[in-house]
Amino acid sequence: MIKELKANFYRILRSKSFIVICILIFLGAIISAVEIKMVADNPGHWIEYVEEAMAGATESSEAGDLEYDETSASVAIFSTNLSSLGEIDNLTGVMRLTWSVDLICFLHCIFIALFISAEYKSHFHVNHFSLNAKPRMIVLIEWLSLMITVVLVEFVAYGIAFGLSALVCDSFDATDIYKFAKYGTLMLGIMIVYASFAFMIAFIRRAAALAIVLSSLFVFGVLDFIYGFASVWISATQYFALNNLFSTMAYGHFDSINYWLEVCIIIFYTAVFLGVSLIVASTRDPY
Repeated sequence: MIKELKANFYRILRSKSFIVICILIFLGAIISAVEIKMVADNPGHWIEYVEEAMAGATESSEAGDLEYDETSASVAIFSTNLSSLGEIDNLTGVMRLTWSVDLICFLHCIFIALFISAEYKSHFHVNHFSLNAKPRMIVLIEWLSLMITVVLVEFVAYGIAFGLSALVCDSFDATDIYKFAKYGTLMLGIMIVYASFAFMIAFIRRAAALAIVLSSLFVFGVLDFIYGFASVWISATQYFALNNLFSTMAYGHFDSINYWLEVCIIIFYTAVFLGVSLIVASTRDPY
């Protein structure tokens, strides 16, 4: 098992897709730190300046109803988005801006799809059998290696955003450790679900294109519409809409029962996606 993990990590770290995705994620972490600074400290009172400018535009456009409505809508959207951020100069705020992002999950799905596709196109996976491992064990260790990689990359990205935020912000609150651990675990679990789905499709098809397309539908909430319609008749299906959960859970809108229900759903998703991959591995010709 250790030899398998070492071989997988060696291939992952040398993968071009991994390097590119890491650069993009780490750049996003730096941008998140800048956003935290701009919102938390309000340097130069830019928020008030923008609000005054938009209010002035609203007053000047009262003569035209259509322009007035559009300007008023812009003011409302700006105020709503700004207020929805809440206090972000803390552990949970950094987590909200670095982990609770659909695009970040999709980048991980792209990396996994490209990596699995490259492994099978190069027939490098055949070398794993020289370690006397069974097909299901090879797939399990490969999945485990990729999931560990996703978690480690996200912790590094969080560390970058946290370090920069704590350094540049006038004040930073690092006392909400319990809330960070509680909702951070849930966020990482959802990332693993999305990554496991991309792994399953890429492994079954041994190609990246379909895995990327289906992952985009899953990650960006297309399936949530189906769950939304189904929840009209079966209310429990709304808990399977991971995209909606991903967008709201960092604000602490869950009681204990709903939290553990979501944990069970995440485990269910992961078990299904990984189980399908293992079943295919046990029935397919490994060569």
